[in-house]
Amino acid sequence: MDLQLAGKRALVTGSSSGIGAAIAQLLAREGATVVVHGRDPERSSRVADGIRQEGGRAHYVTADLASDTAPNTLRAFVDASVGGIDILVNNAGGRPAGWGRNGWLGQSAITWLDTYTVNVLATARLIDTFTPAMVGLGWGRVIQISSAIALHQPPHFPDYQAAKAAEINLTRSLSRALAGSGVTSNAVSCGIIHSPGSQNELQDITRELGLGDTWQSAERKLGLEVFRQSVGSVGRADDIAGAVAYLASPRSDFITGINLVIDGGV
Repeated sequence: MDLQLAGKRALVTGSSSGIGAAIAQLLAREGATVVVHGRDPERSSRVADGIRQEGGRAHYVTADLASDTAPNTLRAFVDASVGGIDILVNNAGGRPAGWGRNGWLGQSAITWLDTYTVNVLATARLIDTFTPAMVGLGWGRVIQISSAIALHQPPHFPDYQAAKAAEINLTRSLSRALAGSGVTSNAVSCGIIHSPGSQNELQDITRELGLGDTWQSAERKLGLEVFRQSVGSVGRADDIAGAVAYLASPRSDFITGINLVIDGGV
């Protein structure tokens, strides 16, 4: 299927590795010019170089989105390099390390504030920075990468759950604010995704629960028994990238205000 992304310009935050990198790579393969963003220049440039080596068009920019100056830095770079963007993918974010030991009793006020800053405030700032120009052009896409943990409310990571739930809420509110403008706002909530960033954590879980000595033997049990999925494997970054590419395309003109959950059927 031709996603009709040729000539479109996309900024993908947090795209120096993992899910963000997969999204940037697929958008470029579909014809979009991509601005790769990260905090590490070497990793960011490596993703952009890889896209160019495949024949795509890519630039990279580094900025810490927790900084008040980051939106202006990104806008200045985007304007100078590609003349603006049509697609904003808010993928950057994060949560504390560990997979469940630091629950309600382990979260300080600073942790709550930091988690909201990197997930919610950074997203809101970039929306405020880039959507007016999209509205002026009469077409645009704003996509938040949230988490399925926002929907299930387990006892761990309460700050992260709340921040990701806020992203879904602001996504729906934004879709109403952009009504009739030609700009859509959608969210994609990810389940357990196997990526360089999560690999060690997932392997720690499999060892601690005695699911197997190798990843291959443990993955099915992890998906079906631990995470209670309907699919007997954990997800891959490309599973998310494919959905984002569709939502970023003109083929999704009739879709706005949704939260697409990709979690293996939890």
